[in-house]
Amino acid sequence: MGLLPVVVYAAVAGVAGYANPVPQLGGPGYTSTPKNHLHGVFQNDSISGEDCNFSHGTRIDFTREISEKQAWAVTLTQNMYTPEAHSYGSIPGQHPYCGYLALGGGYLYRGEKFGCGTELQVGTSGKASLAGKTQNAVHDLLHMDKWLGWNDQVRSEVTVQLALRQEWLLKEQALRREWESEMRMYVRESVGTFNISGGVGMLYRIGRNLPPGMTTNDIETGNFGISLLRKPSYDPSKISYFLLAGLFGEYVARDMTIEGGVFHHFDRTCGRTPWQVQAQLGVGMAYKGIDYYAGLSLHSRTYRTQDKNSLMGVFALTWNW
Repeated sequence: MGLLPVVVYAAVAGVAGYANPVPQLGGPGYTSTPKNHLHGVFQNDSISGEDCNFSHGTRIDFTREISEKQAWAVTLTQNMYTPEAHSYGSIPGQHPYCGYLALGGGYLYRGEKFGCGTELQVGTSGKASLAGKTQNAVHDLLHMDKWLGWNDQVRSEVTVQLALRQEWLLKEQALRREWESEMRMYVRESVGTFNISGGVGMLYRIGRNLPPGMTTNDIETGNFGISLLRKPSYDPSKISYFLLAGLFGEYVARDMTIEGGVFHHFDRTCGRTPWQVQAQLGVGMAYKGIDYYAGLSLHSRTYRTQDKNSLMGVFALTWNW
């Protein structure tokens, strides 16, 4: 069960490369400075053989650059959360069933040394999020076991979420044979009925012809498919490849997926862990207008009775034109 999503993601990447709709170098419509970016990122814990807690996340965003330093974006996010054991309902001491679906709009300021982004999401939890139906449909398609307790999940409730992210380029260095490295620091704040949190992180990349994108490879509100930092030295006509490592620590003051909604009573079955850490390790490649990323994300326990940390597989594709 654990390798099947990896095979599916690899197939998607192959199809994307073969049927690439992006204008190619020298062809009609080609531009050396892409203005449009369509990005999709998927997170799933089946790569570790698990299927629980934060079970799956999908985020799609379209970003349009309106000037050298400004851009706007529209986003769509859907998350799924389940207990550690298959059950017909929530289990005391385990993560409740919960779904989340949200539509967002964002604004980005992009500089060479500093950038910031803002996103406002309006969404819903519960049955209206379609998380249960989506998961069951995918599990039917892939012949995987179903989770049977979606009738007992965090109740449907309209959510409003505002997130901000600031990013700084700390150091960049040219290495031998056209290789280069860079280090970034970022701060993220999120407040709303779905989540209240704030934290700071570090990112390090080393590779050849480092692209500006593929630095925020997760489904969190406020993270977009393009970078908050511009990179004038990047040449999109050449192939890019790199190794990425990152670490992020945050304080979580509220988590709707564990504590329930604001306007509906929910019997809490586990206690939120306020201090959390997330580490990521992955590889990226940019070629002929498409960015590919695959990696692992290790997240510390999100509630006190959680048995172990969560290991997620991450896969992302971005079309740039």
